[in-house]
Amino acid sequence: MRARRGVILAVAVIALLLLAGRAVAGMYAEQQWYAALGVPGVWRHEAMLAGVLRGVSGLLGALFVFANLYAVRHSVVSLVLPRRVANIEIGEEVPGRYLVGAAAVLSVLLGAVLAIPGSRWPTLALAHGGVPFGETDPYFEADLGFFVYWLPFEHMLYVWALIAVLAAAAVVVFLYALTPSLRWERGTLYVSQYVRRHLVALGALMLVILAWSYRLDAYRVLMDGSGPAGAFTFSDHRAAIPVNLWLSILTVAAAFVVLFFGWSGQIRVAFVTVTLELVLTVVLRQGAPVVARQFAEVRDPDVREEPYRALRADYTRRAYALDRVTAGDSVTLPGAAAAMASLPAWDPAAIERSLTRLHRTNGVVRGIGWSTSRDGLVAVVVDGPGEGIGDGERAGPAPEAWSVTRLRAAEADARGDPVRVAAPAAVERAEQSLPPVLVYDSVPGYAVLSDSLGRVAAPELGSTLSRLAFAWSLQNFRLLSTDVARRGARILTHRGVRERVRQLVPFFEQGSVVTPIVAADSLYWAMDVYAASADYPLSEHIPLGDRDCSYLHHAGAAVVNAHTGRVSILLDVDPGPIAESWRRRFPSLFAPGALPAEVAASLPPALDAARAQAAVIAGYGLRGERPRNGHLPWNAGADSVLREDAPALVSLRSGVLGWTQPVLDSTDRVVGLVVASGGRTSETHWLPLTSPGGRWNTLVEDLRRAIDSTTAAPRDGRLVHGAVRVAPLAGGPLLAQSAYVWRQDAAPSLARVAVAVDTTVRTGHDLAEALGVSPPPGDTLAATPRDFRERVAALYDAMRAALQRGDWTAFGRAWDALGRLLARERH
Repeated sequence: MRARRGVILAVAVIALLLLAGRAVAGMYAEQQWYAALGVPGVWRHEAMLAGVLRGVSGLLGALFVFANLYAVRHSVVSLVLPRRVANIEIGEEVPGRYLVGAAAVLSVLLGAVLAIPGSRWPTLALAHGGVPFGETDPYFEADLGFFVYWLPFEHMLYVWALIAVLAAAAVVVFLYALTPSLRWERGTLYVSQYVRRHLVALGALMLVILAWSYRLDAYRVLMDGSGPAGAFTFSDHRAAIPVNLWLSILTVAAAFVVLFFGWSGQIRVAFVTVTLELVLTVVLRQGAPVVARQFAEVRDPDVREEPYRALRADYTRRAYALDRVTAGDSVTLPGAAAAMASLPAWDPAAIERSLTRLHRTNGVVRGIGWSTSRDGLVAVVVDGPGEGIGDGERAGPAPEAWSVTRLRAAEADARGDPVRVAAPAAVERAEQSLPPVLVYDSVPGYAVLSDSLGRVAAPELGSTLSRLAFAWSLQNFRLLSTDVARRGARILTHRGVRERVRQLVPFFEQGSVVTPIVAADSLYWAMDVYAASADYPLSEHIPLGDRDCSYLHHAGAAVVNAHTGRVSILLDVDPGPIAESWRRRFPSLFAPGALPAEVAASLPPALDAARAQAAVIAGYGLRGERPRNGHLPWNAGADSVLREDAPALVSLRSGVLGWTQPVLDSTDRVVGLVVASGGRTSETHWLPLTSPGGRWNTLVEDLRRAIDSTTAAPRDGRLVHGAVRVAPLAGGPLLAQSAYVWRQDAAPSLARVAVAVDTTVRTGHDLAEALGVSPPPGDTLAATPRDFRERVAALYDAMRAALQRGDWTAFGRAWDALGRLLARERH
């Protein structure tokens, strides 16, 4: 028997050592990862806060459970277990120290389960060192940082305390049920005096936690009121807040009454107290708002709620940084020629499908970015290997695996295919090859690579300790081989763009789009990061990804080098108090790095912040304006196959990338444009119309009708409409929509583009023809002999097909394109 116990104990000890060793190895591997990115202090700070949070909560939970189990132990006089020796059964009393030891072990296990996850350390950090907002709410007169920083931390503690008490109570009741002190006897429940006092104490503690919840509810009313969309109302002010505060006080008093009378054996009094407390809660919460409205001085509901609506509008504007929205005059385009160079005629999904079906990519399109040049707006298409190529444990160099293709966003050739921007004379093909790409979106696994120069931001595997740590944490002991230990070997983990950024700044919300930026021969991934909170009081909640937030400020941009994995976090000049709190806590994380100026200038606009600001402008207007009660268009006019989360961008007058969002009033008329500009200083601009424009749905239908009336769908395909894009012209918005011939097994081609200014709608083969302007000069194809022959053959086929169907317009367009191509080749 002793030998069997020894084997079981040894196996348990070995299992614990293996688990603990893997945890320690994982911590060492993470520390090496942060050190490779040049921010070891960030890991130390995070590890300290996570350790404090888990350690203190786990210790308190274990002590609380042990106190209850120790009380249960004292109710047990002795525990006798039957033991059989030969054919004789002998009762053997379990020593008391064994029972205490078992209670201690169970307490430690439950304490580990009750420990707050270390990933919640940002909540603790903000509660401890958040920068004050410098503004107070009008009801509790507390700094807004109290709601954003302290209340989430207090709510986390409340949930932990509730779970701890419920878990301890469940274990206590279960253990008492195993003893004669708590049993069902002759149709009644027998409870000993000792057990009764213990359960009464736990019940009183539950009442204290209930009072705590009422206190939190009094504050939560400001974030989630009883009005439409959670608006704070007169009833919340006059009834919900005072009722919750009084209920918290009365519930604490009820807890003391229950403890006093329950301890002395007067269970009926304690039961009546709890019953009255629950009934009073229901009556006050349901009846107080009715009474408050009934006896209000102002009887008209609209007049009574007007101050609260104005307050909501004011706080909503501040929550989404509408005070930073500037006038849009600086981003307007002077005329049609500028719009030609600024608007894309191609939707991103159409570009991706077209290049893939035309076999002009080396693999899968991994991202579509946008840039500005002398040729106008350019679509930058980055393609890489398909799934499984270059993924997993090893990623060897693949010089031809990744490439970038640049397209003239506003043009199409005679066949309706994308038009490529000319390649430099030193480049053999129009597609520019990229160095091996190690980090990109959603890539799984890790990579072991040779990097003797130390360019890649990855831990080294040169030492035995590092190889052992990574082999243990990743459960791959092939990393211990001498082949891996060669000079310069490194292991690249967290290869996904979002995963890598989340490791560094888990306290920021990530933008919805990851955008590729190509500078020289290097690829970068750019993504906006936001300071967001769902606990900012009195403002409207707006969805951001899979969560709702009542506060959203653009904090900056995260830029990841796809070849080295190095991450640069570029904070805005004034990112707001939440982001400023993190800047002060981690100054090395936000130190300006050696990022090329071309990359910073090519940063895309903050789409998520601009969408939220546009929604607020539509509903509430800017500061000093009356609420518009408007909305954003729900229909951009695109058919289902072209509806994507990553919209096409435009080029603004300042030369930076931009994005536009029409704003509608309550009658669906366009009243203005929100224009978001990119670059190092991302800004949002508001361009109001002097008089409301047409109804949005009517404008979209006019564009679609103009396309359908001038374009016939072929027999082997169908006509697919893209999204309506808007350019901010000085005289008013210009709307443009593209349509494509969509074939099942062939590349889509641009069939028609419709543009609308005021009530005038025109169509053309591409954007230049629809606007009635000449396309910008410049080569449209890499001047290699093979590409030149393909281009001439395509134009010849287009002219022959146009002659056969008698389409002299298409023949002339192909003829002019051939003339331009021959003229460029002679030069």
